[in-house]
Parts: sequence; structure tokens; C-alpha cells
Amino acid sequence: MITLEPNERIHLLRRRHQITLIFRIFPLIFILIFFFLLVLFLFFHKISWPEFFVERFPSISVLKLNFVIAFPFSLTLPIFWTLIFFEITRYYFTYWIITNRRIIEARLVSLFNVQYSSIELDKIQDMTVKVKGILASVYHFGDLRIQTAAEKGEFFLDQIGDPEVVKQAIIEAKFDYQNKKT
Repeated sequence: MITLEPNERIHLLRRRHQITLIFRIFPLIFILIFFFLLVLFLFFHKISWPEFFVERFPSISVLKLNFVIAFPFSLTLPIFWTLIFFEITRYYFTYWIITNRRIIEARLVSLFNVQYSSIELDKIQDMTVKVKGILASVYHFGDLRIQTAAEKGEFFLDQIGDPEVVKQAIIEAKFDYQNKKT
């Protein structure tokens, strides 16, 4: 849990860009729909056992082959649903807060493991914005790399929306922090 220091106020709160969430869950949704349609197909279309199985094992003809095949595929549906839920949860619990004293990062590592880290604004030495690709240019998202003089040498805000705006907010917050400090 993040607790702010006395007289510390939030300038900006940012998450990854929404399009990155869509790109992370789209393949999972596609696979989920594929397996769901496959299970429906197997339930409504009769598949018969091969003759050599029925001749050798006559009691096997009682079991319907389409249900036997559909069962393992139906077990994958909750797995993909859980993976989609986890990606959405990771998106919402990974964020960066820029205050008038520091930058705070909250990153969901696993379902019950949130990692918090922060750097003070006066420890920032250099900031680099990297916008790679056509999609990132069109939707205005990219990476912001912050070099620090602290123990953690690099602070990385990946796939953040409007990285130039975030960089400018950090510069303004650092300037205010240095003016109030002196």
C-alpha cells in the first residue's frame, strides 16, 4: 500500500496505455472463443468410434466419442478465462505516481504479489523517451527510462501513455521540489 509523506501531493498517475491491454488479451480471447466453438461443435456433431476399437472393445460403443473429445477442451476454457482476468488485473495494478517529492511504481508481479518502489526527484539524472513503431506513434505511447544516482540505477516506465507529457510533469515536479528544498 502506498502512503504519502506529510505535504506530499500527487501530480500525475499513469498506467500503461489501453491499447497494450488489448494486445495482451486479444490472443487469449481468440483462443478462448476457438476452444468454445470447438466444444460446441463436438457436442452437436456425432463422431463415431473407429470399427477396430468397437470390434476389440464392444463396451466402448456406449461412450460417445464426441463427448470424450470435448471434455478435455472444455477444461481449457476456465484456464484461458483466468489468464484474461489476470492480464486485466495486472494492467490495473501496475501504475506510476508522480508526486511533488518522488516517483512511485506499483507493479503486480503475480496475483498476490505487488512490488512497490520509488525514487526521489532529486536523484534523477537523465530521462529518455522512446516511442518505437507506427502503432506507438499513432496512439502516443512509449517507454520512459529514468537514470538515477540512487541504488536502483534505472527506473523504467514501459508502454506508458503520452511519455513526453509524463517527462514534462516529472521535470516540473523536480523543479518545484528543488525550489522548495532550498
